[in-house]
Amino acid sequence: MTRLKHLLQPEIPTLPKAFGWVLVLAGLFFAYVYMMAPGMFFPGVGIQTYSEQFGLYSTSVRILGAVLGILVALILNSSALFALMLVTRIFIELGDVIVGLVINNGSPDQNTFILLVLACVELLVLVTLVRLFIRSAARP
Repeated sequence: MTRLKHLLQPEIPTLPKAFGWVLVLAGLFFAYVYMMAPGMFFPGVGIQTYSEQFGLYSTSVRILGAVLGILVALILNSSALFALMLVTRIFIELGDVIVGLVINNGSPDQNTFILLVLACVELLVLVTLVRLFIRSAARP
């Protein structure tokens, strides 16, 4: 048990933890949007065909998976687990930015810009956590 507790340390600082809860709430909202009301953010998109349903529903499930991972990190108050979730989120966000740029022939739309900003904020929080790990490791 001591080894597990050591792996979960240090605890998540207050501001990154608050950001984590914002990610949880936003993730729940966007999972709903992708599954129930995709036209809210993607005008003209429907859920009539199999391809549309599969793409939107599977994206919703993936968002819920990320929400679950962040939720576990927050409940366990583990900076290490939260940092791991941020690494995966940054990768996904940047991948979506690239896809958005390719689809729009290199010109960013509003969704692409928002995802880039989100990835930058997640990167700043990740850097904060890495600094915390370094300080924590330097202590006797």
